[in-house]
Amino acid sequence: MMSKLTTARISRIAVVTAMLAAAGGLGLAHAQSPTPPASNAAAPGELLSLGEIETRLATQGVKIKEIEVRDKVLEIEGYDAQGREIELVVDRRTAEILSRRFDD
Repeated sequence: MMSKLTTARISRIAVVTAMLAAAGGLGLAHAQSPTPPASNAAAPGELLSLGEIETRLATQGVKIKEIEVRDKVLEIEGYDAQGREIELVVDRRTAEILSRRFDD
């Protein structure tokens, strides 16, 4: 029969071994986690700045005349690359144009 001292040592060794195995397993899983792809969207829960959205729309040829902020979307009046008057609804998290309407 084992003494109390031997039983305590075995228990400690088992606990330490389990902790090291868990830590090593977590480190391995972390090291193998793929890097998420880069995104043009803001971090979850965050909104892009108005300047960032204006810059992104300008690269698409949009000239902004007026911006109205509506929670997580913007209502934008302006001109497209062909000079037509447009009204846009733009997602503030991604700068994606959700709606485009041409004014006559």
